[in-house]
Amino acid sequence: MRLHPVLALLLLLVALPACAKEGLRKPWVVATYAYPERDRLAAIQPLADYLAKRGRHPVQVKLFPSPTALVQAMHDGQVDVAVPNLHGYLQARRDIARVTTLPVPQVPSLQADRYRAVLVARDVASLAEVKAKAGSMRLALVGRDSASGGFVPAQYLRSQALDPAEAFASVTYAGSHAAALQAVVEGRADVAALAGDVYDASRPDGIRELWRSDPIPPGPLLCRATTDVPCQAMAAWLLDAHREDPAVIAALRVGWPEFGDATVFVPADVARLSEAALPTD
Repeated sequence: MRLHPVLALLLLLVALPACAKEGLRKPWVVATYAYPERDRLAAIQPLADYLAKRGRHPVQVKLFPSPTALVQAMHDGQVDVAVPNLHGYLQARRDIARVTTLPVPQVPSLQADRYRAVLVARDVASLAEVKAKAGSMRLALVGRDSASGGFVPAQYLRSQALDPAEAFASVTYAGSHAAALQAVVEGRADVAALAGDVYDASRPDGIRELWRSDPIPPGPLLCRATTDVPCQAMAAWLLDAHREDPAVIAALRVGWPEFGDATVFVPADVARLSEAALPTD
């Protein structure tokens, strides 16, 4: 059936403003930070698609070079929803006036217990020996804003009167947990901090574990609270994601091994997260 030309014109005039309005809507930006050998853009794409579907709103994904760069972009209004690590979460809660804590993947208890930091070394038998020789020893960390390979073990070292920046002959940032361990294995570092599960997967000969942290909670997702971003609705959508779109959390598991075999989002334990302190340097 052919529409009368006048009716067709009227329908077109009604549709055009709606299309124009849709085209002018600023996309929500869903972003995260890069990590070697992990396709983090692919890991957050299902999340972005899910939020777009639930909110009937355009989205785009972005990748930043580090957790700190991600938080700075959120602070500057370039990011609406972020998938940070623990350092990024704590940094955002401290530095961004209007930020909402979103739910976090619920890591099974046995796997959550395994997410810890370790200090490992070669040619020394104890932390007491590290204290005696630190001035001639090289320390390898994963990154300044890594949790298990950065600020958590750095805090422990400071509690033992071993400030990483002052006590050791040098401090290098390996960029990944595997690279930090390899630096000790190959003799390019004497002490390294990294995730316990990475060390446990290989336990290289000649490398001794000196210390292991308590379990480290993963950082929850974050939302920049503005009139254009419905953070509370997004929190509710995430709690429904395991039913509405299981691919969301499945993709996050690929991007973040610390999420283990999580299948659902749960409200974040903000009180427990607040017990962690950011580095002062």
